Amino acid sequence: MTAWRSSGHRGDALEDLILLSNEYYRKHKLGRIDKVSTPIKVVEINKEGLICKGFFEKRSTVDFHGLVQGLGIVFDAKETNLKSIPLSNIHEHQMEYMKDITEQGGMAFLIVHFKFCDAYFLLPYEDLEVYFSESRQGARKSIPYKAMDDRFKIHRASNGILNYLPLLNVYLDYKKELKR
Repeated sequence: MTAWRSSGHRGDALEDLILLSNEYYRKHKLGRIDKVSTPIKVVEINKEGLICKGFFEKRSTVDFHGLVQGLGIVFDAKETNLKSIPLSNIHEHQMEYMKDITEQGGMAFLIVHFKFCDAYFLLPYEDLEVYFSESRQGARKSIPYKAMDDRFKIHRASNGILNYLPLLNVYLDYKKELKR
């Protein structure tokens, strides 16, 4: 098995965990965060009503979007067996989308799972953008695990959820630091 599965389902385990967490947040009125569906144009359906042929109408933006205490958030889920996150799995249109959201006062980030040590991190768009831009100029093509900021380490709660919401306050403080 490769570090990033070649199919479009490489982060399903992480996404399932995030969906569980998001449902917990919704039920407890802490926020509303939903999975973004990729629009598919159906071309052919068989007699049983199953889709036989179809294609993606347009590129997806990110995996999740929502609202937490009046603040818009968007994020993508990335999972790797490596000790780094390959930037090749983050697309230009996703970066543009996250940039647009942050410019409008929202928060954009990745939730990254490093499977080799079972660690989860929130990676702010601002940090991702630095690595992404530098990689376009010939620098490193991945973000190493050792570059992850411990302030953004996400912990699993006793009820099993991936408790990333408390880190949004840390992220807000971080954004203020960057403006100074």
